[in-house]
This record gives sequence, C-alpha cells and structure tokens, in this order.
Amino acid sequence: MKKTIQRITALTLAAVLLSITGFAAKKKSDSGVKPAFDKGSKTIGIFAGLGMSYGYYGSPVQLPALGIIYDQGIVANVGPGTIGIGGILAYKGASYKYPNGGYKATWTNYIIAVRGTYHLTILKDKNNKFDPYAGVMAGVRIYQYEDTYYNTLPVNPYSYGSAYMITGAFVGAKYNFSKNFGAFAEFGYDISNLRIGLNFNF
Repeated sequence: MKKTIQRITALTLAAVLLSITGFAAKKKSDSGVKPAFDKGSKTIGIFAGLGMSYGYYGSPVQLPALGIIYDQGIVANVGPGTIGIGGILAYKGASYKYPNGGYKATWTNYIIAVRGTYHLTILKDKNNKFDPYAGVMAGVRIYQYEDTYYNTLPVNPYSYGSAYMITGAFVGAKYNFSKNFGAFAEFGYDISNLRIGLNFNF
C-alpha cells in the first residue's frame, strides 16, 4: 500500500511539473520574441570536420571532412521547439604512401543524406541568437578506393567503389552574430565526429 501511495504521489508531482513547464513554455512563446530558428527559417552552413576513419589501414594522412548542410524550419511550437528538415552533402579523403616505395593508396568518401532537426526555442527570451538542436540523418555513403600495389604505373591504379546506406545522429548549436550570419558546431556520426562551420540565414 505504501509503495502504491508513493507511486501515485510521484506521478502527481510529475504531472504538476509538466503542467508548470508547459505553462512556462506557453508564456515564453507568447512574449513576441522571435527565436533563432522558427517555421520558415532557412540556413545554409559550410563546415570542416574531424574524426571517422572508416577503417583505413596503415597510418594514412587524413584530410578534414568538408561539406555543406541545409536546414529549414517546417513546424513551430512542437513542445518547446521547432522541427526542421534539410540535408547534407560532404566529402572526406585519406591517402597512404608506403615508406620504402612508390605504393600509394587513397580513400574517398562522399555522403548525401537527408537530415531532420529539432531546435530548442524555449530559451529565446534570454538569448534569441543561440540555437541548440539535435537531429538524425539517413542517406548514402559513396566509397572509392584506389591503390598502385599491383601496378607500378600510378596512372592505372587498382580501383574499387561501392555505395552504402547510412544513418546517424548529432547534437549541435548555432550562434547568430547577426540576422544573416553565424557560426555553429556539431558532434555526431556521419562524415565526421566533430565539425565547426559558418552559417548563412535567409
């Protein structure tokens, strides 16, 4: 009986807290302050990223991942945030040269994917330039591998390519220095683990 009462009490408190939070969120949404990311917002970001080796062998020289992302707000006031949809197009390369000879291997990866995001807007009254968000992605990784192990002529290397379905998740934050310009950082799993970049809003 005691445990039942405790559970009922805990559920009641949880319901009260959710009601208070919902009321606070509604008060904030009625304040007239426009959030950093809202329905109709459009953002293009360019970035450089680190991490994600894709199983390269040896000790290859890995170039930073480079890419472009797009995000557009489609539904506002979903809880304390806004839902966005967009995509990512990115590249990452690596190369390895054998120390005692001319053997060389190169890896190239491209990612083309759709991204869905959820932007937390409940903090807009305190700072409407700050845009924290999280999201998921799904798409294709196009992989290309080349080496000169079986052919001493670099102009005619062994080549192999394939494509894989991929999924990933990420968290990030954007800060707008002005209405149309800002910077962002993300951590997750797609073409890199960590990326930083500049965003342009329109």
